[in-house]
Formats: sequence, C-alpha cells, structure tokens
Amino acid sequence: MKPLPRGAVLWIIPSVYFVFVSAEFALMTHLALEATAAGRSALAVGLLATALWSGILLSSTLAHRLVQRRGHAAVLVGATVLALAATSSMALHSRFGGWLAGAFALGLAGGQVWVAGEAWLAEAAPADRRGFFVGIFETAVGLGLMTGPALLPLLRGAGIDVATTSAAMMALALAASTLLVRVPAPAAPAPDVGGRTAPGGAGWRSIALPLIGIALLSGLMEAGVSALLPSISMRMGQSLEAAAWLGAVIGAGSALLQPPAGHLADRIGTRRATLAAWAIVLAANLALWSVAEAPGLALWAVGFTLGGVGGAVYTLMIVELGHRLTGPALVRAVALLVTGYSLGTAAGPALGGASFDAGGLQAMAAALAALSAAGLAVSWRTLASAGVGAGDR
Repeated sequence: MKPLPRGAVLWIIPSVYFVFVSAEFALMTHLALEATAAGRSALAVGLLATALWSGILLSSTLAHRLVQRRGHAAVLVGATVLALAATSSMALHSRFGGWLAGAFALGLAGGQVWVAGEAWLAEAAPADRRGFFVGIFETAVGLGLMTGPALLPLLRGAGIDVATTSAAMMALALAASTLLVRVPAPAAPAPDVGGRTAPGGAGWRSIALPLIGIALLSGLMEAGVSALLPSISMRMGQSLEAAAWLGAVIGAGSALLQPPAGHLADRIGTRRATLAAWAIVLAANLALWSVAEAPGLALWAVGFTLGGVGGAVYTLMIVELGHRLTGPALVRAVALLVTGYSLGTAAGPALGGASFDAGGLQAMAAALAALSAAGLAVSWRTLASAGVGAGDR
C-alpha cells in the first residue's frame, strides 16, 4: 500500500470521528427517547448516558498505554471494531439492561478513539494553526452530535430501523479508520523531551493536572444538557420527532462554535477565551432558569449555546496542551484530561435527571448555573496561578 502523507491525519481523523459519533448518538438518542416513551424516569434515561461515559472514563485511563504499545492507528482501528460489535448487539434486542451493557462497551471504544485520535491530531497540527485544527476535530464531534439525532425523524418517517442504521454507519467508520494504517506514526521525541514540555522542561503532570478540575466541571455541565434536554422536552409535551430535532440543535451548536473558539484562542490566548466561554454558559443557564416554567423556543436557543460554548471549554484545554506538550507526554496529558472530562460526563446525566425528577426544569437549570459559576471561578484561579494561557495578550 502506498503511504499517505503525515498531514493526512488532520482530515482523516475528524472524518472517522464524525461518522463514529453520528452512529453513536443516533443510537443513544434513539434508546433514550424509546426509554422515555416506555415510561422510564429521567434518572433511568440519564443512566444510559452514564453507562456510555463510564466506559469512556475507564478506557481513557488506559488509552495512553495502549497507544504506546500498539500505536495510534492500531488503537483507532481496534476500538472501532469494538464499537461496531457494541452497536450491532444493541440493534438485536430491546432489553434495558442489555442497552446499559452495550452503551458501556461503546464507551470503552469511544474513549480509545478519542484519546488516540485527538492526541495524534494535536501533535500533527502546525503550531500556529493548532487551535484551528483542534477546532475542526471538535466540529466533527459537533456535526456527529447534530447528525445522529437528526437522522431519527428521517429514518422513522421512512420506516428504517435506527439501531440497524447506526451499526451500518459504524462499519463505515471502521472502513475509513483503516486508512490511518497507511499514515506514518508520529515521530518519536528525543529522550530528553519525551515526557516533558517544550518550554521550561516542566513535567507533563504539572501542565495537565491543574486543568482536570476545569475539564470535570465542563463535563458535568455539558453532558447533563446534551443527554437530557431532548428527553425533558418530551416530558414537557413535545413529540419524539421534535425532541430528536432538539438533540440535533444541541449538536449544531457544538459543530458551528468550535472553530471560532479555537481561532479565538489563537488570537487572544486560551485563558481569556476560556473565561469568556464560561461567562456565556453561565448567562445561558440563568436564562433557562428564568423561563423554566414555559421555556418554549428558549429551550432550543439555550441548548444550541450550551452545546457549542460548553464544549468549547474542553476544546480550549486541548489547544493549550498541544502548545505545551509533545510525544508520549501529550498522549498522557490528553488521556488525563479526557479522564477528568469523562468523570463529569459520567455523573452529569444521572445528577441532571435526579435534579429534574426532584424539582423540574427550574431545579436542573439552577444546578447547571451553579456549575457554570464554579467553572468560571475555578478557571479564573487555575489558569492564572498555573501560568496556563501563556500566549494571552
């Protein structure tokens, strides 16, 4: 096979991840809405998302070791095989317990694809355009989050089974991932910088650890919204089709707002861009709280904003790691950041569902606003004291 240029990963990886996430969230949204229609509680629906993110959490703690042993491409291909097996199994039955197990397995695969792909892309991107290319990767995620739910009403209207279609899409992601085997692996770093940063020689943990709290709060806030708002809209009288379109709107926010966030970081630095993102998220959650009794179209506007700007916080942290780390250190740091983010996303849907069951949308919005305020405060202190965002003007 003819080798592909190293720069090909900048486009292959986002393409693979777009198809992967589209299949993943078409299936997960379908299962969440089916469980809602069957009368299960918001907490139970949240547990479906928690199972997915728990798998991501576990695999993200091990992904850097797998990458070191097997290489980026092999990990990406192997994980996509596992994802295909998981989606195929969930298409064969309608048992809730089996859905939970399949979602966990799908998360195990997703965490490996996430860490291996994002670390490879962040290292391959030119330094002066790293924010842009990381933004492209996150845009692929957002497009997948948008496309997956948007497929539901279209497939249902055509009488096509959603779960079977998701499995077919995952097979396509697997076929595309095999192209990465033809791309040369990232160059091994010199021994004296393999686990260190380029500037100043600080260990990778001193760069990554301060960002864990920010990533965790981002995951707590964002996952509660993306996983639960479609289900909540059904509980407030919307049809299943309208709820699916709301999920697509949330994904559209993520798709459209990640490149501007990365470009802003290239211009003004990650610290200022991160603080601006948290301020917008806080304002959106306060707006949702104020109209919680009859949100109407505001639910869609808030979902779009939180899906995009909320996701931008994580994007900005990856941009910062790409600026400061290389080689195995970057893979380890990305894995650690994904672990922190996944801790939040694993807990967020269940906590969000419990808060909604206890006090309705107003209670859930109040909890999200509190998390946003905490994220703003932690980012203000952490990014300043740790010297992160050194490029800020």
